[in-house]
Order: sequence, then structure tokens, then C-alpha cells
Amino acid sequence: MPSLTLRVAVRASVWLGCALALGCATAEAAPVVPAFERFHRTDADGTAEAEGGLVLLSELNCVACHRLPGSAVQAPRPRLALAQVGDRLGVDSLTAFVSHPSSIKPGSLMPRLPLAEGQARALAVYLASLTSTPAPASAVTGSVESGKHLYHTLGCVACHAPDESARPEAVAGVVVPAPSGPSVPLELARHYERSALARFLADPLAVRPAGRMPSSHLNPQEAADLAAYLQREGRPTVNGATGAAATPALVAEGRRLFSSLGCVACHTSEAPLESTSATPAPGLTMAALDRGCLSSAPSGRAPDFGLDDGQRRALRRAIDLMQADPAFLQPEPRREVARFMAKMNCYACHARDGLGGVEPARAAFFEVTDPGAHSLGDMGNLPPALDHPGRKLTRAWWQKLLWEGGGEVRPYQAARMPAFGRAVSEPVLEAWEKADQRAEPVAIDISGRQLHQRAHYGRALMGTQDGGLGCITCHGLRDRKSLGMPVLPLHHTADRLQPTYFKELLLNPQAVQPGTLMPPMFMGRPKADAEIEQLWTYLKEIDQQLLPEGLLRTGEYELKPETKSRPIVFRTFLDGAGLQAVAVGSPSGRHAAFDAAEVRWALTWRGRFLDALTTWEERAMTPAKPLGDAVTALPAWMPLTRSPDTAETGAEAVGAAAGYRYRGFRLGADGVPTFHYDVGSLRVEDTLRPDERSGGYRRVLVIRGGTPGWYFRGASPQALPRPVTFNAAGEATLEETLP
Repeated sequence: MPSLTLRVAVRASVWLGCALALGCATAEAAPVVPAFERFHRTDADGTAEAEGGLVLLSELNCVACHRLPGSAVQAPRPRLALAQVGDRLGVDSLTAFVSHPSSIKPGSLMPRLPLAEGQARALAVYLASLTSTPAPASAVTGSVESGKHLYHTLGCVACHAPDESARPEAVAGVVVPAPSGPSVPLELARHYERSALARFLADPLAVRPAGRMPSSHLNPQEAADLAAYLQREGRPTVNGATGAAATPALVAEGRRLFSSLGCVACHTSEAPLESTSATPAPGLTMAALDRGCLSSAPSGRAPDFGLDDGQRRALRRAIDLMQADPAFLQPEPRREVARFMAKMNCYACHARDGLGGVEPARAAFFEVTDPGAHSLGDMGNLPPALDHPGRKLTRAWWQKLLWEGGGEVRPYQAARMPAFGRAVSEPVLEAWEKADQRAEPVAIDISGRQLHQRAHYGRALMGTQDGGLGCITCHGLRDRKSLGMPVLPLHHTADRLQPTYFKELLLNPQAVQPGTLMPPMFMGRPKADAEIEQLWTYLKEIDQQLLPEGLLRTGEYELKPETKSRPIVFRTFLDGAGLQAVAVGSPSGRHAAFDAAEVRWALTWRGRFLDALTTWEERAMTPAKPLGDAVTALPAWMPLTRSPDTAETGAEAVGAAAGYRYRGFRLGADGVPTFHYDVGSLRVEDTLRPDERSGGYRRVLVIRGGTPGWYFRGASPQALPRPVTFNAAGEATLEETLP
């Protein structure tokens, strides 16, 4: 008897030959169910074979038509949407497909129905009538070469056959074992209309909500490139039936057949349809296993799935076990997770409990985007093992990974984590969490109430200074890469990981992630518990904290007006100008700051402007300080008063206490801000600009709504109150020069 690998390779070659010839003929090729072929095609272990039969029951969607033994229940697959199938496939291709599915799609899960030639044509004409409103022609043109690169790097080859000519040069010519299971054929893609294929690739879940073809989050250009690659050999000519034209009567007959033949069990069309089959399909009992679908030669109304002997035997074992053991379909959580991974073919990329993972024949196509990731071994280019994600990931991150997108955290890997859809993914999460529970839960306090649980301690531990653990040597944060090898960045840690898992991993990395290069830095440290809590607090507040020492670059936050053609206006906490400061940096190198709380000009200085580090990166926002020299604090008095007396400035009220109300600022055409404020009946516009003639500053105030009795005291330390003269319209313009 030939080996399993050889048998599978021969079958795969036959299927591929049929695909290319499009007509190898009358017998149905056996359906391709990857997990069954890889793990369950054996008669040595009855339980394993029964599990394989259960995978087949799910993937062939038997329960959409048949009743399981006793009270056993298994949900059918979400139905494939055919509402716009006429946009994707022509009448001839549809006729050939419904007549003989494996001639168009080798290994198809679609059974061959007992159709007369006229019935196949009517059904195809009806399906071809299911079209959408014509969309504008896409301007995106696909590239075969770009599509070939995407196909071989995004992870498509985990399920589909790679082109050996695309094997990376580093391993070209190296003999690798054949895959242990066949690839999912792609021949049907050649029959699609090109733009419709691109639309399908961009959002496959809209057509196939069962998630067996997941979404790879392709943008329009990527989808067009992949479509071009998949149709690189051109669309084949299909010698379909050439019956009557698509008359309304023929469409109506096809619609009736779609319902009466039971197509509605697995497909949706343009409207809700109910099966009109007079004879319901029998229950799946041992007495019925030699008839109908499971017969070696299905006859009558029974669809022909093209099952081979191994598949029929596995199905029989599963049905037999259901009858003997009602608990077979009510497994404990760990087995429920294993069944989910099998039917979704997660094992094509991920290992769990020593089972699955990328096969050696396909692993070379999983590349890195950063050469430094090669230092991580298989962890650098291959998807991670899923031994305990149930206690590792938060529900919010499961959501990102499995149906929303945005959950990838390994930027150095070219392959993408696809989305499988919420409907099929969410129901297993509770079982996954239960399956991966730790026998002795790890305790961690993340309340932040203890004095030691402060983010700045965690920041110090992350960094490379004395007392730091140097986490940033391998891990990046925010937009910063690590200092050394590229390991996954940590800025999503608190959103992504359960805190108990975070501590479990840090205490014993090798036990949690065998093969990891992460050292056991906390093993034996007397304050390990407190330090791990400090790290967690820092990572939880990372968007409000400074980056660790080692990732900060000197001067990178400095604001440099001299490189701009306009002033920089920057609101911040500023030493000498308060917590509501508006700093104005001039390209001339003469700067000033307005205190919006006290409603007055507070500072001038020259040279360098400001460093925005604490404003942008620090939660506490430590007040910035002017970077230049000649820093001058302007007098703490208000510019307009009712009294000519020069009282001691320290005794004077400022801001709101003096009756001033700040109203914001507006930028002039040259980018210089004019500050607006009110006092009494006065409405004031106050502008300070560098003065080229004096080398100092020129201040201009425009005052409206005035009446006699107002005095102006400028910002110069020597300024004395002088009366304000208003014109007949109650307006006045005042100027002063500051050194």
C-alpha cells in the first residue's frame, strides 16, 4: 500500500490535471477538506477517523439537509451568497459547474446533482440573472508580477498550491518534503470576470460568510494584482450547453429548480426561497449509511459528492459514534477548540498542542520584511503557536484578529492574519477561554493604587539606563523600532494581553513560549511582583508617557521656527507663562509667550524656541522652558486701567480678577497671532511682532468701544500709565517698542 504522502500527491496531481484539462470526466473528484487529508485519513485510529468524519460533516454541510442521530445538533455552515453570482460567472461556466462541479473546480465541496441537460441550463440561466447594478469600470489595473509576489508572501500558500518558480532564492533547489495534504484548488478563479474576481478577493466574506475563504484585508490595488495573477493564463473556453436563450420562462424554471432541488440549504439568492422537496432527506442513522449520499454510487435524487472510500468510512464512524455516545457532539472545551481549528483550517498556519503549523513544503514562502527577524528562527517568519491564547488575549483583541482587522503585532512578518467573520468566530471564544485556563491562576495587582505602581518606575525598567532591564533592546514602542533584533512592539500590550498572562510570561518565558529568545529576567528577583506591576502600569499608560531612555533621541522634539516660513504658535505649559501659555516662535529668532490665564504678554526670549517633549509625550506635562537666551519676564500688570497711579505691581489683580476676559487669538496673513480680550466695555486686539528696525519687538493694540478715562500701561518695565485717546467711533490704536 503506498504511503499517505504518495497517495495524496498522486490524487493532487490527478485533480490538477483535471483542472487544466477541464473535462477529465464523468466521475466526481473527491472533495478537498484540508484538515481531513492532513490529520484524519487513517483507519488505524477509530476515534481520530471519527473526528475526521465530523470535519467532513461540517465542511460538506450535511446537517443542512440531514438530521443527526438522536438529539445531536450541529449548526450548518452560513450559506454562500449567490445574489450577484451573475457578475462573477457566465452562463456557460455556470452550466458546466452545476452539471459537473469538479470539472470547473477540482475538489469542490459542491456535489453533482442528478440534472438533465435542460435543467442544468435553466438553473445556470437563473443564476446568471442574479446581477448587481453595473458598477463604473475600475481604474485599477492589476500586475501579474505584483500579484505573484502577494500570493506567495501574504499567506495564500498555506492553503493553496505555491508556484515553485516563486520559491525564494535562499532555498531554491533545496529538496523539501511534499505537503502532507493537497492544496485547495483555485481553478474556479480562472472562470470569473476579472473585476468581479478582484471584488471577491477584496471582500470574500460578503460572498462566503462561512469564512473558509477569509479576508486578507486587501486594498483595491492588491486585489487587482492578485486577480491578474490568478488569471495569468487567461480565461478558459468552456464548452457549456447551448440551449435556449435566457427567456423569462427559462429564468423562472431555473428559479423553481433552485428551490426544489434543495440549493437553498447551502445558498442564498435574490430572495428568500424555501425548498419544495416533497421528500425530506433522511436522518443520519447507521441504517441509512449505504444509501443516498454515502453510497459508493449515489442514485436517484441523491447528490454525488464524489466521496472516496476513506471519506465514506470516516463519515460512517462519526455517525456511528454519535449514536453510541450522545456526548460526542458535546465535547469538553479543548476538543471544541480543536474542531473549530480543523474546520477553519487554522492548522494550516498555527500549531496547537503539537498539531499543525505551516508545513515544511510551504514554510519557505513565509518571509520576513526585516532581515533582522531571521535571528528569531521560526518565530521570525512563521505564525505563532496557539497553545494558550484563551488566557492570553483580551476579547477586544480577539475581535481585531478574527473579524475586525488591525490585530497584527508582528510587522516583521510578511504574512497577514486574515479575518474569518464574527458569525463563525465569536461562538468559540468562550470555549477557548475555558480550554486554556491555568490550573493555578497567576495573581497580579493592576489597580494602580499602590505607591510602587507608578508608570515612571516601569519606564525606567524598560530602558537602558542603570537599573533598566533593556526591554527596548528587542521590543519597539509606538513608532520606534527596537535597538536590536525586531521582536513584536509593546505599545498594544495592555489592550492585547490579559494581565495575568503578562505576568506568567515574564516570570517564566520558556515555559510559556517554548523556544522563545526572551530571557527569564525576573526569575529570582526579590521585587519581581512589584516590578511587573510597574511595567504593566507603564504600558497601560504608554500613550501618556515618555518613551524609555534609549528610544528618546536628543532634540527630536525641538520646535524650530527658523526652518519655517511662518511663526510657530504652540499652546503648552510654560515656565514663566503659566498653564495656559501660547508661545509664538518667530523665524527671526525672537520669541514671545502670552499668558491666556492672566491675559497678558508674559515672556520674550531669543535664539532657540521650545522643546515639545513634555507637552507631547508626558502625561503630567512638566512645564517647558525657553531654550534660548535673553529670557525676559514682562511685568505682571494689566495693559489697560482706570487709574493713572503706578501702584506696586505685586498688589495688582490680573486676568479675570482684574475684569479681563480672554477670547482667543486669530492668525494674520503672515501667521502672526493677534490676541483678543475684553475689559469693561473695551474690546482689545493685541499683537506683538519682531521689529526689524530696533531689533526688539513692536506691540500694537487696537481698542474699540472706548470712552474717556482709560489709561494704557505698556509691557516695558519702565512704562508709565498714559491716557488713551479714542476717536469719535470709540476706537484707538496704541503702539510700543520692547527691547
